[in-house]
Amino acid sequence: MDYTNSQTIPFESVDYHHGLKVAKGLLKLGKEGIELEYQVQDSFVGVFKSEVQNILVPYKDLESIHFKKGWFSGKIMLKTSSLQLMQELPGSEQGECVLKVKRKHREEARQTISQARIALSEQKLNQLDEGSEE
Repeated sequence: MDYTNSQTIPFESVDYHHGLKVAKGLLKLGKEGIELEYQVQDSFVGVFKSEVQNILVPYKDLESIHFKKGWFSGKIMLKTSSLQLMQELPGSEQGECVLKVKRKHREEARQTISQARIALSEQKLNQLDEGSEE
């Protein structure tokens, strides 16, 4: 798969349980998996920001990824096979998270998630091929 055409998608992830933190960042497809680069800030004033943090969700640890188009925004839904992968990301729970995408980035997000689903399918096929060769 060619990752040079991959879009960088701005996202926002809100800590729904407490509502005190929000993560704002960028999602990008990489050769090994989905890269999330973000900063956590307080949701009231937005003044207190963390250092930039990075998460790589390898395709082998990604169970599913979906895009859902809404009236005013879109949502990217990620589900992983490990709790540890996204434990620092506000709003993630039990290996799942929802990333909000603004309306103006919905089409780019839809295309990028479509590419990610193809990469995930390729990864699963490769795992099956490796398992059948043993």
